[in-house]
Amino acid sequence: GLRAEDVTPNTYVYNSLMNVNAHDLSYALRVFKHMKYLGVVPDLASYNILLKACCRAGRVDLAKEIYEEARHIASMGRLKLDVITYSTIIKVFADAKMWQMALKIKEDMFSSGVTPNVVTWSSLISACANAGLVEEASQIFEEMLFAGCKPNSQCCNSLLYACVEACQYDRAFRIFQSWRKSDFQSSCHTINCNANGQVSQGNENSSETGNMVSFTPTIATFNILMKACGTDYYRAKALIDEIKIAGLSPNNITWSIFIDICGSTGNVGSSVQALEAMRNNGIKPDVVAYTTAIKACVRNKSLNLAFSLFEEMKRHRVKPNLVTYKTILRARRRYGSVHEVQQCLAIYQDMRKAGYSPNDYFLKELIEEWCEGVITDKSLEKGIVGQSDSLDYIDRETRQSVLLEKVAAHLERDISQSLAVDLRGLTQVEARIVVLAVLRMIKENYTTGDPLEDDIVIILGARNELTGVVNHKCEVQDAVVKLLQDELGLDVENPLDKELSRRNLVSSDVKSSPRRPAELRRLHVTRKSLYHWLQRRVGIIRR
Repeated sequence: GLRAEDVTPNTYVYNSLMNVNAHDLSYALRVFKHMKYLGVVPDLASYNILLKACCRAGRVDLAKEIYEEARHIASMGRLKLDVITYSTIIKVFADAKMWQMALKIKEDMFSSGVTPNVVTWSSLISACANAGLVEEASQIFEEMLFAGCKPNSQCCNSLLYACVEACQYDRAFRIFQSWRKSDFQSSCHTINCNANGQVSQGNENSSETGNMVSFTPTIATFNILMKACGTDYYRAKALIDEIKIAGLSPNNITWSIFIDICGSTGNVGSSVQALEAMRNNGIKPDVVAYTTAIKACVRNKSLNLAFSLFEEMKRHRVKPNLVTYKTILRARRRYGSVHEVQQCLAIYQDMRKAGYSPNDYFLKELIEEWCEGVITDKSLEKGIVGQSDSLDYIDRETRQSVLLEKVAAHLERDISQSLAVDLRGLTQVEARIVVLAVLRMIKENYTTGDPLEDDIVIILGARNELTGVVNHKCEVQDAVVKLLQDELGLDVENPLDKELSRRNLVSSDVKSSPRRPAELRRLHVTRKSLYHWLQRRVGIIRR
């Protein structure tokens, strides 16, 4: 509207535009550049808002450039950086675990005569905590107390978090209990502060806590302490009770940590009970809670329970994330039945439909092993995996996806209605796996009482498709015939070759019409041969 009236917006308008869109860094940068293009001079708020946008976007490089530009302008006396500027750039470095850069900004701040506020101190403690530097975090905490700044819950939580990151769990509980029993007991009389605000201890026995400040724990405090329980199930359970005594309610994070602790101690039953306890407390289990419970089941080899939880989360319309899919797909190290393969392939397809790019190689290897079980349980000693080395020149991820989709398509079908196996577009190794997968499914269904109704029809491709690629197609056909005849002892027929031979006998002079429809090259595995093979296999299994 201003531009339509040919009115140039002022600094306040541009700052408002950037601030309300601080979540969109690219938009904020466009506004900032347009502002400078029209000759509107950015003020300190402009730079602070841009730094905030960089912080939200995690753009450390850009934030550093903006800070240096603002600092350069300040050196010329046109700006004076304030506590917001320094606190924001410190938070940028803290989130990126660049604690040394954060401490360097603190030195710049002191040299400019700017006094840190509680947000500044909190970000400085977080910078060290995120890097697991508990001693440095404790020292900054003491500096804050000496400076007369009262810590808020974020400062206290960051110090506890530093202890957890450094695996100093008992220290975290000691600090927490000292805060709970009484006010902070000052160690300031033992602290010397230099001109840069840095602290040196004068008494080795000085307290780890601070300066007469009351502390009210939040749920975030207790969640950090839950992490500090490590694998101590009883300590974690007691802490949940303490949360309720403090007038707080455990949240999704609390329960997820507790579920993980249960799983790490092998207490899968308690993990599942914790999910139920969440619902009883009015909290709907989220994807993190379910995934943590599934991990606990997988870790303790309770695979049926893991798959049951996966189905349960879908029934409750909780969308699995990438970690959920990877956890459930890697649950099995070996497939024992066609149902298990169908189960995993269905999850694999759900994962792809959800837009995730799975690592197909692991699942492909498991299916190869399962399929080769048609021949012998020790098939991996022979190893068809090595044969796939010939596919190095192909995009493995794409080919593995095609293979798994083919296997899934065949295993999902009702084989009592059709025994057609489509191998078009597959390599020798992939064709082998698909054929073995179908045979494995037929064998398992036969052992449960499903009769054989017809021959197996294996489709290799149209005859006119073979032009120019005869060798490749023939190699696939030869590999399949060798597998069926030599390795499995099945009878294989080639109807098309018989038909061509018959035509040649009738008239060797008649040329095929160019309008003749393409004839599919097929192989037939006879029902009688298949029945005898199944009898032999079932007999071996029973013996």
